[in-house]
Amino acid sequence: MIKYSIISPIHNEEAVLSELVSRVDKVMKRYAKNDWEFLLIDDVSSDSTSMIIKKLVKAYPLLKSIRHKTRGGQAGCFKTAFRNAKGPIIVTLDGDLQVMPEDIPLFLDKMKEGYDIVNGIREHRKHPFWIRLASRIYNLLMLIFFDSPVLDAASNYMAVKSKYVKNLSLRGNDHRYIVPIVMQRGAKRIGEVIVEHKGRKTGKSKYKALPKYIRGGPEIIFAWLRFKFGYFR
Repeated sequence: MIKYSIISPIHNEEAVLSELVSRVDKVMKRYAKNDWEFLLIDDVSSDSTSMIIKKLVKAYPLLKSIRHKTRGGQAGCFKTAFRNAKGPIIVTLDGDLQVMPEDIPLFLDKMKEGYDIVNGIREHRKHPFWIRLASRIYNLLMLIFFDSPVLDAASNYMAVKSKYVKNLSLRGNDHRYIVPIVMQRGAKRIGEVIVEHKGRKTGKSKYKALPKYIRGGPEIIFAWLRFKFGYFR
């Protein structure tokens, strides 16, 4: 019986993919034996990521993968993963190893206390200053527009009861609004845990500060309007 679904959006992560899978496998086997699954959503990677995933699926029985035919971004990956995850609790984990798979038990232990969603706080982030500043502004806007109760609304490292995200229609950057969406869908108990954050070992970050500043405000207003008119219900 699958109790937990760990999901990771993947795009051109050939350098860290094997380590990611190995570390998740080690952590989850200790925590839940074989009652879990790890679902990789390959978002049209153009490097050797897809080939590596095929080899890893053969080596790790609890690993599964789905490859997009067209780019869906992080929101599209979440949409696919939420639809296909079998566990009643889902953990979203970025695939670049900037957050630690070893912190997954923090979320699961907190969920056992009866929380509907548990968000990760990256207390000592290793992102450049301008990205950290953009996130602080974003957190403030999330509080103003959505009354968001979490301190790190852009974390994307979280555990959530699958019933709140099943068949959820996401587009664009909707992954940034998972917390208010699940609250609108009935989630009451919102928890947080502090997680470790590290700089990228290799490759380039997919997040740029300038687009965050240019698009961030209008995007949040548009999301708020959709939210108010029940788009996410």
